[in-house]
Amino acid sequence: MYLNISKTLFLVSSFSMFVSCVENADMEEGFQSPSAEYRPMPFWHVKGDVEKSEIMKQIAEADSAGFGGVTFLPIYGMTPEFLGDEYFSLYGDVLSDLEKRGMKAVLYDDISFPSGTAGGEMERKFPDYTRKRLDRTVYEVNGPRTFTSEVPSGVLMSAVAMNESSKERIDLSKYISDGKLKWKVPQGKWKVMFFNAVKDGTHKKYLVVDLLDSLSMSKFMTLTYDKYEERFKKYFGNLINYSFFDDVGFFRAERTWTPAFNEKFEQLYGYSPVLLYPALWENIGPETESARVALFNTRAELLAEGFPKTVARWADKNGLKSTGHPPGNYNPMPVDMNADIFKFYRYTQMPLMDAIIGYGYGRDGHKLVSSAADYYDRPMVGAEIYGAIKDKVFDADMMFRIAMETFARGANFIVPHGMWYKDKVGIPPLISIHNPKLEGKLPEYSEYIGRMSYILRGGRRVADIALLYPISDLQGFFRFQAEENIRPGHWISGYTNYTRIGDMLTEDIHCDFTFVHPELLLTDKYSISDGKLKLMNTENYQDYEILIMPAQKVMSVETLVKVKEFYDAGGKIIAVGKLPSISSENGRNGELLKLVSEVFGDMSQASYKYGISVNDNFNNGKAVFLPELTNDGLNYALELTKTAKDVILGGFPDLNSSEGCLSYIHKNKEGRDFYFFANSTDRPIDTEVSLRGKMTLELWNPYTGEITPVSDVLYKEKNGQLYSCFNLKLDSIDSVVIVGK
Repeated sequence: MYLNISKTLFLVSSFSMFVSCVENADMEEGFQSPSAEYRPMPFWHVKGDVEKSEIMKQIAEADSAGFGGVTFLPIYGMTPEFLGDEYFSLYGDVLSDLEKRGMKAVLYDDISFPSGTAGGEMERKFPDYTRKRLDRTVYEVNGPRTFTSEVPSGVLMSAVAMNESSKERIDLSKYISDGKLKWKVPQGKWKVMFFNAVKDGTHKKYLVVDLLDSLSMSKFMTLTYDKYEERFKKYFGNLINYSFFDDVGFFRAERTWTPAFNEKFEQLYGYSPVLLYPALWENIGPETESARVALFNTRAELLAEGFPKTVARWADKNGLKSTGHPPGNYNPMPVDMNADIFKFYRYTQMPLMDAIIGYGYGRDGHKLVSSAADYYDRPMVGAEIYGAIKDKVFDADMMFRIAMETFARGANFIVPHGMWYKDKVGIPPLISIHNPKLEGKLPEYSEYIGRMSYILRGGRRVADIALLYPISDLQGFFRFQAEENIRPGHWISGYTNYTRIGDMLTEDIHCDFTFVHPELLLTDKYSISDGKLKLMNTENYQDYEILIMPAQKVMSVETLVKVKEFYDAGGKIIAVGKLPSISSENGRNGELLKLVSEVFGDMSQASYKYGISVNDNFNNGKAVFLPELTNDGLNYALELTKTAKDVILGGFPDLNSSEGCLSYIHKNKEGRDFYFFANSTDRPIDTEVSLRGKMTLELWNPYTGEITPVSDVLYKEKNGQLYSCFNLKLDSIDSVVIVGK
């Protein structure tokens, strides 16, 4: 059959253009009129004697505020009793009314917080499957002599003797019989230590499930999730699309442990951890840091494979997405809060950040959550926002200010904290039509949230900088029951600077970045070519031209091998503050130091400003060492790499981040580039913006849905790259979407 190639190509091209036009029109319509699934779905705290008429009245009020749905959150003291037949009858009435209104619901998985108590049912029905902690019992013994002792109660994880001078350690398990230790102590001063897993208490009303144990989690699921499935499955995947867990982690329980720990450790490392246990409390010599890394990494694996995996598998089976957060997902020290934020979110379909407590609190850590979502190629990133912010500082401006900063850090699903039944506010602020400070603003707010969630959901984020997450250094530093650890999540070494670097990049230097986990960097999801480090996702793929190494003493040799491979291939590396000197793998310090020298060269020859030294190779690779973190020094180090920025912002006034910031996020969706610029300060911004590439630009107004062309676009060459340049004007607490095609 004869085929007219030219005509066929014309028809195919015409059809492709038609499809593209339809998709673009759909996107514009979706932006202008966002549906319920993109609008805010606030926590609705329900406490006291619940009346059906009042419930329906408040749903109507949520509808009038423009909310897309609600997250029904029972509170202690509620009647009908949580998980009882009357409770589920009421829950069914809520869902039925939401359905009539075209609204949605988020399935909150417990009563109050943290998740994992089943309203006390875990403690009552499965007490042996609740949280465990690790206790240490210590005896100081001078040898030679025979030492005898009863083994403390609980599951014995390790019995070790350590010479206080030489740090020699001896496994004492073979000297234990019938629950009693009998050991002939050698010459010297020794510590005899027992490490036992025992049932833990709680800082809340009831005991929580053993988060690290899948069998315990299966018991918990029968008490909560499965009961919702039995009764409301017909709503799953349509009215209910998400399940939500809250504060799953180690807050005020830093020694959370599980009897299966040693078995998991041996699976990961191929040997017993018994002799390493003392490192959890004190220095054991040259092995201290590597021991802590291995032990705390094992606990991170157990947590990832425990609560969040179990819930995610249940959600997947039921056509839902699990979301929620551990405590301190924004804090600089993860070990006593969430173990390892990247591993925590390994299975969760929608990682969620927690923007609460006070304005700006934890803001420098929110990118950890969205970066984890980036690695796992998850299109949605949630944010629980506003909770525990004092009434006296909260108003409509603050409501928008925090929302836009959260969007700029990667969120695209918003759960405000929140509504309260009959306005009995237990945790401020009140996000409802009954808050006079928000009068008339909630419908506009809901439209704004809907439009921005629609634009930022899915697609790929464009960022040129990878910022290494120094998890091994954080693990190597941490120890249990340290007197210095007076504020969980915040006890870090004096040199730790990774969150401060991220904050500078976002708020001062205005370069977007992605946190990269050093262990995940070794997976086949990352490749190196053309002088770039590439995250090889299906949708949210990213190309990094610069890798920043924050200050760290402890680092994996294998990770540094990958860093050197990037440098050798022409990559640009900036190390800030401290270079690694201790390997997270025991006995490999020499290899680590050799690699550091090969990448960074002779750092005593600092011939640049701010004490910077530079090492180059023949493939245009560049390794920059900045000995002290300052805003100007980091900006100068970036300039030395001679990379063409994705976004360049012109002159603007110096801003105090406590007053807000100017930030942005760039996403590419369906062949178009979407740039969200947010000015959360109290000052107007008027500056030139340069976007990499030659584009026709439009302005999409997230407050009104109006779409207009950007006039007076100029095309300029900067650093060998063509840019589309225009003047950006933003009022105080204002934002805009610029669309390029």
